[in-house]
Formats: sequence, C-alpha cells, structure tokens
Amino acid sequence: GSLLRMQQKITKFAGVVRRDGQVALDAGENAASYDKWADEYDSQLATWGYDAPRRSAELLKAHLAKFEESLILDCGCGTGLTGEALRTAGARPPTGFDVSTVSLEIAKTKGAYARLAEVDLNGKLPLEDSSVDGVICVGVLTYVSHENLFREWARVLRPGGVAVFTSRTDCWRDRGYEASLASLQDLALIHRTDPLPYLPDNPDFGETVSAYYAALQCVKPDAPDDAALRDQRTESAISI
Repeated sequence: GSLLRMQQKITKFAGVVRRDGQVALDAGENAASYDKWADEYDSQLATWGYDAPRRSAELLKAHLAKFEESLILDCGCGTGLTGEALRTAGARPPTGFDVSTVSLEIAKTKGAYARLAEVDLNGKLPLEDSSVDGVICVGVLTYVSHENLFREWARVLRPGGVAVFTSRTDCWRDRGYEASLASLQDLALIHRTDPLPYLPDNPDFGETVSAYYAALQCVKPDAPDDAALRDQRTESAISI
C-alpha cells in the first residue's frame, strides 16, 4: 500500500541523505545509491525546498567576472539542476561531471550542458591545467575527499577564476575544510555565507542541518600573457 511505497522511496535515499552526515566517500557506492534515486531526485528535492542550485549559480555570477562568457565546470552535476540554474542565470552551457550514469542520462535530456562525463571526483579531473574560469559544486562535498577536490580546482581553474560550493556546516567544522583551504596557496576564500537552510522542508533534519555557501578565488601565478586578464578578473570579483 502507500506505506510500502513510502518505505521504498525512503530506502532509495537513506544512504545519501542523513541527519548525521555519515555517508560513504566511495565513488562506486555513491554511484549505486544515486543511480537508484535518480528518477525521483528532482521531484523529491523540490518537496524539500531545495534551492541550493539557484543560490549557488547567483553567487558564482556575483563573483566571477564575465560570467556569461565563462567556461564553467559543474562538479557533481547529478541530474542537471545546477546546469539549469546556471543557464537561467545567463551562463554558457557548462561541462558536467558526475559519478552516477543514470543521473547523467537525465541531465543530458535537459539540454543545459555542452559536455557531460562520468567522473570519479576523488581522482584527477579530466581537464587540462588552467582550463576553466569557474567551478560550481552543489551538494557534493559530503560524499568526496575534499582535500583532493580542492587541489584539483586549484589546478583546473585559470588565475582569477572562482569556485563556488556548498558545505554542510557540520562537515565544514568536523572535516577541517578551513584548515585544508588555508594550506593551499592557490585558492583564497573570498566569501562565505552565514549558515542557511539546506533542505528546509525535509521532515528528518530540515530544522537542524544548515549549509554554508562559499566562494574561492584562484590566486596562482599567471602565465605572462594572462596577467592583464587576471588583473581584470580579480578587480571585478573583489569589488562585488
């Protein structure tokens, strides 16, 4: 009956949506969980009041100079909610990486992306050094090794580029995100919100789990011919 259907639905996301944040960091395990949930992901998050893609896209637009022309990586794109938010905000079609093949198939149907690829975010990103202007990573850090991913963002971002990401406040504290960022010479934390609702209408933890929205700027040295462009980007990003 309806109770059985509700239990089956809860089982689909029980391993990846938890009050305590104790979820797997293994790509294969998370891929299997999100593959099972993908067909109902968008509708379920809508019922929970999930607004992180829109908020994150607007934050990237506020801090990334020439946002509308920028090459952007959606890191952990899932079913494409953030790609759609980026397009609504005026961005070019981004590149999307995710570990869930079923989610990627759904994202492809939305037509918001220039390129989609199955990628384990715990490894090296299949991008050249200094090849993107912006990175956006929404609802993902809980499930990956943040230290590797921060290093990879520093590598693939061009000087002056910006990465925007969300983080549960408990993960930020307990996993030492701030210390990890402080140890990286090439990324500077330029913005972090106060704690904001994450899944406000989730009946299990809507009132107890909050998230930060943060922006990082890539401050690695320029190639000589990129110096003027980097100065322009930096001035614009800091002035907003």
